[in-house]
Amino acid sequence: MGEKFGRRLRKDELPEGILETQFEIESYLKYQGEAFVERFDANSYLYITRAMDYYDAASQWGRGDLVQACRRIKSRLMVVSFSTDWLYPPAHCRDFAFALCRAGQSVTYVEVPSRYGHDSFLVETKPVGHLLRHFLEDKS
Repeated sequence: MGEKFGRRLRKDELPEGILETQFEIESYLKYQGEAFVERFDANSYLYITRAMDYYDAASQWGRGDLVQACRRIKSRLMVVSFSTDWLYPPAHCRDFAFALCRAGQSVTYVEVPSRYGHDSFLVETKPVGHLLRHFLEDKS
């Protein structure tokens, strides 16, 4: 996020109140926060994030072995990571892709360079669209 917005002020003059939106990043976060509460109930979000944090495919489907869990998959896969994503770091995505390979799965792995952290999937739409288009058009 810092790379995207830096320390750009929204206006040339200083704000009147200390809590008034001063930086572009604050404006972006305020907008995203307001849009978010319109789409999600706070309790639903807590349950969704808890489910994401605790989900473990290796335990659920492979008795603790991710390779075993990956053997259940019946399709080609593409794993896409973003170089600066802190929530789903490239190293974890590569580990998943390697487990898929060891399970005999057809997998394509791509790391997209980006400076936008976890928000990369919202920003890097052109390179991801290009990757998806070629992946889906490939009939092999």
